[in-house]
Amino acid sequence: MPAQKKIEYVEKIRERLKPGKAFYFTDFTGLAVKHLEVLRRELRKNNAGYVVLRNTLGFLAMKDMGFDENRINELFVGPTGIAIAFDDPVVLAKVLNSTENLKLKGGIVEGKFFDTTEITRLAKIPSRDVLYGQMVGSINVIANFVGTLESIIRDLMYTLEALKDKEVK
Repeated sequence: MPAQKKIEYVEKIRERLKPGKAFYFTDFTGLAVKHLEVLRRELRKNNAGYVVLRNTLGFLAMKDMGFDENRINELFVGPTGIAIAFDDPVVLAKVLNSTENLKLKGGIVEGKFFDTTEITRLAKIPSRDVLYGQMVGSINVIANFVGTLESIIRDLMYTLEALKDKEVK
């Protein structure tokens, strides 16, 4: 039977991970403690966190949360740190990709498993503000198109009305 201390620790980890929308598994070997602290500060600014776990205890916590044992077992190899996105998974992927000496192992974004190439692609997605700007620009294009169609229909109506008035006279 596992020690009560370990059971409580796994429970504590699970509670910390539970509100996360995305989990990125990293190997922090070669990352200086100073750089790790800078990374943690950057993550806190972006509504994210970073925890370093013992693989067995992290595995148990993730398994208790309902994730596939085989998939998470592959991620808990070697030194493991988990970056947790509580808000926007894309922002966290950008921060992790730009951190030197931090190796991504894979991740889970909203319940779906991602490998390192998928996380890199995720990091290349423009920020939410840029996407909103693009969407507003698209709406303006559509509005202009609708205005053009309205003017064509209005001109057609005036022409038909003029023809009708001409025939009546």
